[in-house]
Amino acid sequence: MDLKEKTVASLKKYDSGDEFPRLPAALPQASVLIPLLLRDGQLRLLLSVRSIHLKQHAGEVCFPGGKAESGDRDQVHTALRETEEEIGLPPDRVQVICKLFPILKGSYDPAYRLVSRSEHSGQPRALF
Repeated sequence: MDLKEKTVASLKKYDSGDEFPRLPAALPQASVLIPLLLRDGQLRLLLSVRSIHLKQHAGEVCFPGGKAESGDRDQVHTALRETEEEIGLPPDRVQVICKLFPILKGSYDPAYRLVSRSEHSGQPRALF
């Protein structure tokens, strides 16, 4: 089994599936992508740095993602839409591996975490 197959198999053990389709509507909804890139035979984690000009969380190092919008179908759609907006990674270049259990951030906003993996050749390609 190669590194890609081993990683996917290992991460699938943590997949929460649809156990948490939505948290209570009273809580703000958000999703992030945890992009893993396979480059030069090694896994790499892709993080972004938020602009210092933002009102909230300025300058923070983070996973791409953000708040759900009314047109989002689900948490995966939210994470992929936000990732494309933030770092330019198109959804068709991403394959979902698993959805992790949602967490409450320090501000008590729930965040759905999605894991992705990718082979990099020119443009990033994430496996989700």
